[in-house]
Formats: sequence, C-alpha cells, structure tokens
Amino acid sequence: MVNISQIAEHLGISPSTVSRALKKPDMVSLETRHKVLNAAEKMGYLQKLRDDITVASSSKLIGVIAADLTNSFSNAIVKSVTDYLDSKNYSVIVGCNYEHSSLEAKILKQWAPLNLRGLIIMPSAKFSKTVANDFIDMPVVLVDRHIDELNFDSVIEDNMGGVQQALEYLQELGHEKIAFISGSKKVYTFSQRCAGVEQSGVKAEIHEIIADSYEELFVGAFEQTNILMLRAKSSRPTAIVGANNAITSGILYALNLKGFKIPNDVSVVSYGDSNWCRFYPTPITSVCQPVEEMGRMAASMVLERINGSKEKINNVCLKSMLLRRASTSSPNAD
Repeated sequence: MVNISQIAEHLGISPSTVSRALKKPDMVSLETRHKVLNAAEKMGYLQKLRDDITVASSSKLIGVIAADLTNSFSNAIVKSVTDYLDSKNYSVIVGCNYEHSSLEAKILKQWAPLNLRGLIIMPSAKFSKTVANDFIDMPVVLVDRHIDELNFDSVIEDNMGGVQQALEYLQELGHEKIAFISGSKKVYTFSQRCAGVEQSGVKAEIHEIIADSYEELFVGAFEQTNILMLRAKSSRPTAIVGANNAITSGILYALNLKGFKIPNDVSVVSYGDSNWCRFYPTPITSVCQPVEEMGRMAASMVLERINGSKEKINNVCLKSMLLRRASTSSPNAD
C-alpha cells in the first residue's frame, strides 16, 4: 500500500513537501504540485484516496456511547436510538464509558478506522475538547448531558424541573422534613438535580453519595437511609427522594429491612420510572423521564447533520412528568 513517504522517496523530496502538495497546494510551487500529483496517480495513491472517500461516504454506521449499560435508563436510550436509526437504514455500534473518560477515549480510538458517519454520546464528566477534536469532522450529538464548552447539538431533560415537581408535591402533602439522596455532583445529571433542590424554595436535606457504579449507589443509598432513620422520630425525614432508580432501590431495601411502612412511616419518590416502580407492592411515585423521545430526537439530529444541515447548534431540553402513586401521602401527625 503506497504512502506519502514512498512517494517522497520516489521523487527525492521530503514527505512534508508531498503532504503540502496534496493537502495545501498553495504552499508549494505549481511545478512541485504537478510532479507530486503525477507520481501519486501512477503509484496508486490517489486511487486509494478515492476508494477511502467512497467507503466513508457509503458508510451508514453510527456510534453510540452510553453512560452505564447496567441501568434501565441508558438501555432505553440506546434502544430508542437504535430503533429510529434502523428505520432509516443505519446501523449502530454501541460502547459504554461507565462515566470514565479513559474508557471513552479508548472506545473512540478503537472506532477511528470504522468511518463512522456520526456519534451519539452520553459524555463523561471529563469529556473534553481534546477528545472531541478527534471527531470534529463528523456530527456529534450529546444526550442526557450538556457541556457548554463543546459546540455540539444536545438533547437533555429538565432535571431541575423534574426534582422541583416532586418536592412541591411533597410540600403540598404537608411534608416539612424531606431528604434528597443523590450521586456525586461531578456527574451532570446529579449536579442538575441537586441544583433543582437548592433552587426549589422547598426545604430539603441533600445527601451526596460518591460512587463509581450503580451497585455502589445502591449500597450508599442503603447506608444513608439507615443513618437517617436512626434519628429520633421528631427529626427523621417524613419523605425521601432518590435521585435515580439505583438510589431509590437502596432506600426501599433499607426501609423494608427496618420495618418502616411506606407511606405511613415515610413517603418515597423515585427520580426515574423503572418498570418495577409500577409493580412494587406499594407502587412508587416517580418522575417519569422522556427517555424514548430523547433517543429519537438525538438520532434525528445526528441524521440531519449527516444530511448537510448547517443550522445553528440546537440544545433541546425536554420536560419530565411526575406520576403520583401510593408511596406518597400526607405525613402522620403523631
């Protein structure tokens, strides 16, 4: 396979001169450019470039990087994206960063030879311009996260608004002692949900769990709930909100082991409406996220860019909805 160095050796000039003649012809003389182009044509280099361009333009493969495939939210996003792209005759390759930028960079490096037409990604907290620059020539859509410094389209949900719906509902029920158990504020979604608590005007304690996985979030929520419910009855929370499904699972496990009744002893709200929330013995009041719509919209946006859309960067924020179920009620007066 012919390369630039072989052309340079054949002509007796430097590889950098060959490169400039092919990529920046205004930087070399007309004679040198003609000499390089003739050699490149005869040695098959230009044909290889044409073949590569043809393969790239005919590729219908789009990369999708999820945050954590062990949780139902990421899986639902991937399914929604895949279903939409499949209906448009595109294929998908899926990776997972598990919130680690090193895994993210590794996946992107491995995918580099695949001639991806676009990328849909739930970026890690450290996803940066340095990583993004490797994909500057292809459409990129961020989903479930927004990073101000990156000039990419994004689709997110209104995390702050979703939390505030839950807190305002608990306040309406008469709850004055509310605990909000969250993951690390270094993660975009958790930082937004904590900000929603802080700006809601509803008094609530924020308890932050530093964890790297959903399993650790579950364990951390279990431990934090035990600590909260060991307080004297007059100071323990009458309502607890879990910032995602893993956290809510830990909350419920701790309450059940200690014999607390839901909602008689404590009301529970989940941010995220997994199937089990509906079928739990006491169905769980949940913030329902627009998961399918987020996936479809991200896929639609990346195809619009592939098809040549030059419109300004589009940052879409979708609304969540509070589903009121049996796990919430007014606090007992005693």
